[in-house]
Amino acid sequence: MSPKNVYLECFGCQMNAFDTEVLESILESEGFGILQDPSEADAILVNTCSVRENAERRAIGRLNDLSRYKGTVLAVCGCMAQRLGDRLFELVPALDIVAGPDNYAALPSAISAAISGEGRKVLVEKDGSVTYRLRSVSGSSPSRYLSVTRGCENYCSYCIVPYVRGSFRSKEAGGVIEDIGLLKASGAKEVTLLGQNVMAYRSGDCGFVDLLGRILEETDIERIRFLTTHPRDVDDGIFTLMAETDRVCPHMHLPFQAGSDRILSMMNRGYTRSGYLDIIDRARALRPDIALTTDVIVGFPGETEDDFEETLDIVERVRFDSAFTFKYSQREGTKAAGLEDDVPVEVKKSRLDNLNAAIRRIRMEIMAARIGSVEEILLDARVKKGEYQFLKGRTLHFRNVLVESENRKPGDTVSVVLKELSKFTFIGEEITGR
Repeated sequence: MSPKNVYLECFGCQMNAFDTEVLESILESEGFGILQDPSEADAILVNTCSVRENAERRAIGRLNDLSRYKGTVLAVCGCMAQRLGDRLFELVPALDIVAGPDNYAALPSAISAAISGEGRKVLVEKDGSVTYRLRSVSGSSPSRYLSVTRGCENYCSYCIVPYVRGSFRSKEAGGVIEDIGLLKASGAKEVTLLGQNVMAYRSGDCGFVDLLGRILEETDIERIRFLTTHPRDVDDGIFTLMAETDRVCPHMHLPFQAGSDRILSMMNRGYTRSGYLDIIDRARALRPDIALTTDVIVGFPGETEDDFEETLDIVERVRFDSAFTFKYSQREGTKAAGLEDDVPVEVKKSRLDNLNAAIRRIRMEIMAARIGSVEEILLDARVKKGEYQFLKGRTLHFRNVLVESENRKPGDTVSVVLKELSKFTFIGEEITGR
């Protein structure tokens, strides 16, 4: 039998990026080759996002574009596949396979069957016990993702994730340690632990802070990050660890979504603005320099100008390093889809513009204050900026730095002086002789 080759593309969040690595490891363990060119593949697999309608439109457009490779099996997986199921066959006529996030282990046999001409398959059964382990690791990036939880049971009223990702479950702690060992052996210096609610992790008696303690003790990975944390899951032990060791990077992504208690209640977020601000105060009491990033939605149904001003007030008080900001849009199947989307489009746009202006101003103030400081940078890639070649890396606080160096490579950790800013990226100069 001739070898079978697959080309993969990924849309969406960090969890999807990790799932794409899982898919590669599953396929490789079953004898498939992974290609970088779709024109040479026996099958094309697209991993998709469903959080926003625009993400689905882009994925559907790309699938139809990839259907130009006649005679190649076309498969879609991920959140959009779970949400739309066999409806995708109408939207992408050339499609052969639809597979949800709990069905990745079945994809090798499904792809083989489709290559043999056995027809279309829909694999969207939910399995609340699935937590994927890495079977192998390809690539050698110094910064890698690792899922430690899957699914979500928060049911925020605007969010589709619980419906497409299924129930919340955690990976066994020993399995996490082993996967980090695999990543470290492939060249990883930094691992970002992933979950829709990562700090809600629990395996037996092991909570998230306990898991980090085990990673610190049982591995020599240089840096540990994590995404994403729901405010009601926060354990102050994480700030104690950040204060005790820089191996747990002093950065937290903590979405607040809205500054108004009334809107937060309608969103079913499970905390108040004062509760959120209390978390920030506790974090900065233990690690004053912690960098905070966030998610914010403007224009949720019923949002008034006063509600929006409370959102701006949170931004001014907390002073985030950066934020992902969005205009509210209805998602079919969520509770909020039953509410009247009554904030006019032009008002949403104006509020988003005002919010982004405040975030950009604060971000620039935070970064400008760091000019002249010395930072430890983990280099992760080579980039070209204009005529110049740089190595790119991040500080412990997740801030981007470009460094000119002929003697360094991705994976090196270097001490640099932050000399200047190019938009929101530092230009650093390596300190030699240290």
